[in-house]
Amino acid sequence: MRYIDLTGTIENGMWEYGDPYPKVEITQICSVEDDCLYAEYKVNAHKITFSSSSGTYVQSSSEMFSDRDTIEKISLNRLIIKSAVMKIPKGAREKVTVEDLETSGVIPEKGGGLIVATGWDSHWNMPDFVTHSPHFTPESMEWILQKKVSLLAGDMSLYDDYHNPTGLLRDLFKQDLLVVAPLIHLDRITHPFITLMALPLKIVGVSGSPCRVIAIEA
Repeated sequence: MRYIDLTGTIENGMWEYGDPYPKVEITQICSVEDDCLYAEYKVNAHKITFSSSSGTYVQSSSEMFSDRDTIEKISLNRLIIKSAVMKIPKGAREKVTVEDLETSGVIPEKGGGLIVATGWDSHWNMPDFVTHSPHFTPESMEWILQKKVSLLAGDMSLYDDYHNPTGLLRDLFKQDLLVVAPLIHLDRITHPFITLMALPLKIVGVSGSPCRVIAIEA
């Protein structure tokens, strides 16, 4: 059994989506040098501010449909799932096309997960990470939806075109897929199918949450 951590680090000064999403802020509120709690129990403690879409996160369809399950209600069998891995190298603002998906050499399974690795995680925390992310075309997203997968994951910060959005996420969430993004270290995966484990914080009433994501290779 081999475990691969696919989670980006949350830290001060990291990339962000911009307003209305807040910047990540991590502030120490107690230290072992201070007396802010009890003299006999000096501790290190922090205040952490982030959005539901900070770092690597899981997003449910309740982001766009208020009658859908929020993140604390999503069952584990949707978050720990056999997933196909497609490696489709792309650069800044390049499109993942139907041809790319069909010639990847991997066919996703109905009800399973699909992970698309473009290599864009190499731009993590660079100024262009969000604005120049590779993205799917409407046709390639329709191809994915027709495969009836239940989860779509990737290393892109956006699945739609940042500059000319076409509503891809609404189509995806309408079919009640989970989104896991953006991932890192997908190049370390060597098998076409892995078990993906994406565990969000169990926060009541929110559509998504930062999470720890692990690939398990048998």
